Amino acid sequence: MKKILFFLFPLLIAGCSQRELPQQPGNEGPMSLKTISVPEVLNPGDTYRVSVQLTGASDVDSVGLDVYKEGESNIFTSYALFDDGGKLHPNDGDQVAFDGYFSQNVVWTASGNDQSNYMWHFTATDVNGRTSEPLQVTVLSRKNNVPVLLTVATPDTMPSGFEGELFFRAQVSDSNGFADIDRVIYSAYQDNALIFTANLESESEGVYTAKMDKYYAVGKKGLYDLRFKAIDKSGGESNIISKNVYVGNNPPQLLDFVHVDSVRQPVLGYAVSFLITVRVQDDQSLLEVSDVLLEWKKPNGKYSENSPFDLYDNGLPWNEDLTGWNEGWRGDETAGDGIYSITGILNHSDKPEEDQPLGDYELTFFARDFAGNTSERVTRIITYYAEEGN
Repeated sequence: MKKILFFLFPLLIAGCSQRELPQQPGNEGPMSLKTISVPEVLNPGDTYRVSVQLTGASDVDSVGLDVYKEGESNIFTSYALFDDGGKLHPNDGDQVAFDGYFSQNVVWTASGNDQSNYMWHFTATDVNGRTSEPLQVTVLSRKNNVPVLLTVATPDTMPSGFEGELFFRAQVSDSNGFADIDRVIYSAYQDNALIFTANLESESEGVYTAKMDKYYAVGKKGLYDLRFKAIDKSGGESNIISKNVYVGNNPPQLLDFVHVDSVRQPVLGYAVSFLITVRVQDDQSLLEVSDVLLEWKKPNGKYSENSPFDLYDNGLPWNEDLTGWNEGWRGDETAGDGIYSITGILNHSDKPEEDQPLGDYELTFFARDFAGNTSERVTRIITYYAEEGN
């Protein structure tokens, strides 16, 4: 005998490299060094955070770095990198102690008039006298002039669901050559708070673009202060050019409701189920829709215990024993078609606390998107009635 109540079940750190999980030092395999963060170009007088990863080591106090000028055998300068989380050497720039990453903030002291390659040799020696294979990196030292951001062109407005493509375009010069430009980025601010950062792509020498379609506005809306800048390979940053761009983003729309208008009360001890669907549309596509919800109000003015309920567009059927209900098995027929579904259940019980009252049930639908918009609320009526003598 089925006794079922209606709906009883109830969005790093960015950097030049990606750190791995901390590892415990061990003796497995040969000692090995790998580059994590080493600049390609050095500007005399600047400071650079240098980091390498050491594996296969049992106990290493530091990783040595000896620097040679290309073509010379004498050491130009030396540094030590530490894995102490900055505790023993507060200015070394290391982030996590004993994770196998050795770091140092290196102040580059070469002459500003000198443009030469330098060979950086990293080595590690443990307490047992074992020495790693040297890790050698070639870097270029030269007096660096930062890039100059010449122009930036953007649309003033990006309408909600716009057709075709829109572009951000920046023009950059660099006295060290276009090859010295590492990237062009923009940071988006609202009320002086950083919201997101994105890159432009190189289109030709000194020209960088970002191409947007309607999907760009997913999760975005309103007026943004976009601050563009170019960064060279030694970390030098250009001037900033700001552009105000308004990103339109309309709320979702609810269309094409499908459900029964009335439900006859089943015989005592049984339940009746019925599918409820609504089609949802959004200017930025269904990728923008975060959730579709249904408030269930009984004829006595009370809401169901877990109201509002989620509707799904996942292609998962409904199971009579409610298996998978909390995982979204609610009766949807086709995933990704924009039709969101849920199965309604009304039961006739001899227990007053479990029985569903007769009368008009108010079903209020609304949808929300990732930009914080909420659709119009639409209320529909389903009447639950009893046959005479039932």
